[in-house]
Amino acid sequence: MQSKQWAATAGAMLGVSLIAMSGAAVAQSVTLTLGSWRTEDLAVWQDKVLPAFEAAHPDINVEFAPVNTNEYNAAMQSQIEGGAGPDLITCRPFDVNNEWIGRGYFTKLDGLAGLENFDATAKAAWTVDGATYCVPVAAVLAGFYYNVDIFKELGLAVPTTAAEFTAVLQAIKDSGKYTPLAVGSAESWQLAYNGLYSIGPAYWKGEEGRLGLIDGTKKLTDADFVAAIAAFQAWKPFLPNGQEALSYSDMTQLFTLGKAAILPDGSWNINQVTSTGLNVGVFGPPAVEAGGQRYLQEMPDMAIGINAASQNQEAAKTFLSWVAGPEFQQIYVNTAPGFFAMSNQPVKYDNALAQAFADLKTGALLTPRLALDRLSAGTPPLDDEIWRLLQVMMTSDMTPEAVAAELQAGLASWYSPQSAQ
Repeated sequence: MQSKQWAATAGAMLGVSLIAMSGAAVAQSVTLTLGSWRTEDLAVWQDKVLPAFEAAHPDINVEFAPVNTNEYNAAMQSQIEGGAGPDLITCRPFDVNNEWIGRGYFTKLDGLAGLENFDATAKAAWTVDGATYCVPVAAVLAGFYYNVDIFKELGLAVPTTAAEFTAVLQAIKDSGKYTPLAVGSAESWQLAYNGLYSIGPAYWKGEEGRLGLIDGTKKLTDADFVAAIAAFQAWKPFLPNGQEALSYSDMTQLFTLGKAAILPDGSWNINQVTSTGLNVGVFGPPAVEAGGQRYLQEMPDMAIGINAASQNQEAAKTFLSWVAGPEFQQIYVNTAPGFFAMSNQPVKYDNALAQAFADLKTGALLTPRLALDRLSAGTPPLDDEIWRLLQVMMTSDMTPEAVAAELQAGLASWYSPQSAQ
């Protein structure tokens, strides 16, 4: 009888032990979801990035769950406010993300292993009150793609000053064979991001002008800002016929078909501009005058943070520490050419044009897009207004002075550092 009781007790204990062991095994295996707006990166993550992480961390699985770009912000807010959302959230830069930080969406990352690989400038777009909430993933650059063969044919040198740039455009126009600039005004965003925000920093002196608008010591009606807008308006004689209706994809096609000599654009478009086998080079925004300082738009594009409501905080931190390291950076920037590492760890770019873009940073002062940090957090958002008014200017006789005055009035109507002046 005692033997039967012992056997029953032992069997029960074994069953409990097996259940406990099974529970431990389940607890050790974690699946994280990563929300992103870059649906075009699905293969990048599924085929390259995540297999590399999971090979080193077999107990953590990560599922890449992108949402359409235009729906991403609303989708994340709806999910997180409802107590759900992905474990890992791809972070927008500056104002949008700062609002999300204020709503408590993210876990603070201070002390996270690997975060020391990024300096304060790299983390600035995702740092509030000294605390960092997202690990920087990549930045994008803006400059000028050019058709190397057309430049050789016309005997043109890459311009280094504003005057040389204008002379090159005039020479291309005078040849009667090619459109100087593949630029259209149908999509207003690119007039700002690939136009004014690219050449403008040389006039408003990069961070000096941008931060001056933020602290209220500079105004958009100051001479430097007006000069920048005027320099952009000066492109008009060199644009294609019917540029008012030309879309972003039309611009790219005009260039890739060899009909236009220069395409002002971002590094993110590397694959598209080389898709036809064109001999393509890239140069940076020219200095205002000979010997002047060069500036380059480097826009923090994305980072990744942890959903404060996630039940998998430690696994998420393990993943972000890996993202902060050189293995991830090397894989990502070479699988998605045109995106650039923001850490201080060395990265080699396999794509020759991507390396050429990265080389533009040498000797240049880097600055992000003018209006996305605090200046677009109210109504009307400065960034949106710049889009709108540049489009009006490039399709009408509106003057740079009038553009600057309207931009300043809109900003001063809600932004206290400007309205207090």
